[in-house]
Amino acid sequence: MKILLINAHPDYQNPQRTINQLTATAQATIAAQAPHAEVETLTLYDPATQIPRITAETLAATEMSPVQRHLIDQWKAADLTVILMPLHNFNVVSKLKDYIDNVFIAGETFKYTADGSVGLLSNQHKVVYVQSSGSDYAHDFRYVTADIAPYYLRTIMSLMGITAMEVIRAQGLDLANSDKPAIVEATKHQLSAYLTKALAATD
Repeated sequence: MKILLINAHPDYQNPQRTINQLTATAQATIAAQAPHAEVETLTLYDPATQIPRITAETLAATEMSPVQRHLIDQWKAADLTVILMPLHNFNVVSKLKDYIDNVFIAGETFKYTADGSVGLLSNQHKVVYVQSSGSDYAHDFRYVTADIAPYYLRTIMSLMGITAMEVIRAQGLDLANSDKPAIVEATKHQLSAYLTKALAATD
């Protein structure tokens, strides 16, 4: 089994960050439940991680770069992908958008047909998206329509042919009177439970 773990937090080295704590939980759960799985971790904001951006030169290129080729092959090979990200201005962080732009490619992960685009990836490819946020985007009426990031990712996954996308939230972290440690612990438990079930199903 191949697992791709994507940490999309700009402050990826800070162990106090919620997303980094949840990344550690995912790693520990995978190690315990699927010790023989092939796990690759992609830390998007690590300077050592190459994520090409769209430029005039990349648009004009006639051949795919080796870096992009690797990112596409890595994405397509994964049986389970775990994306962990802090919500930023209602949407995905810029490095995750750059990453999606590298793997959402016609002829690779989807194709155009006379009836519109068709995904090229199997629905057996599972994706879990873990989002941290200061406000409550699932229940607060003021924010539910601003919950753009999960909708964006669901759309991309669906267009690739992936419909099994789970969303797990650590939300309301910055609200007055919120018990942040309790929220984080509950999210860790939810993530661990999801991964345990998903890994058992592919055993």
